Amino acid sequence: MNIKKLFICFNLILFLNIFSFTQLYAHEGAKGIIKERMDKFKMSKSLMKKINKGLQNDDLVIIEKSAQTLLDWSKEMSNYFPEGSDTPPSEASSDIWLDPEGFKVAIKNFELASLELITQSQNKDFDMTVNSFRNLAKTCKGCHQKFRN
Repeated sequence: MNIKKLFICFNLILFLNIFSFTQLYAHEGAKGIIKERMDKFKMSKSLMKKINKGLQNDDLVIIEKSAQTLLDWSKEMSNYFPEGSDTPPSEASSDIWLDPEGFKVAIKNFELASLELITQSQNKDFDMTVNSFRNLAKTCKGCHQKFRN
């Protein structure tokens, strides 16, 4: 079990490096919908850390609750990307508006991965919960690679 926890921690550290450096100054000067969107993504990052800690402590309740909040966010996320909201300090790529279907698919993948994490934590299947968390992290990374500057 300790090896699993170490592996989970290592994976999360790699995942969080995607966010860490750019988010230190990301909110500086942000206003309106861009700031709201950045705040929501900051919340997502915090929830991912919380889920990781839940995995370390075998706390499936925290994992489920955090994943539910991420699921809720997935259902409203597209509302935070109106056309023209890619101006600095936004890190949103213009590809969001050039490939709206691809962006919808990326959000849907995040939604489905969040739902799967909820299901596996409710089933109390630790190994599948870990796998579901990894898959959720992959949806974040994949979307950021394609739709974030």
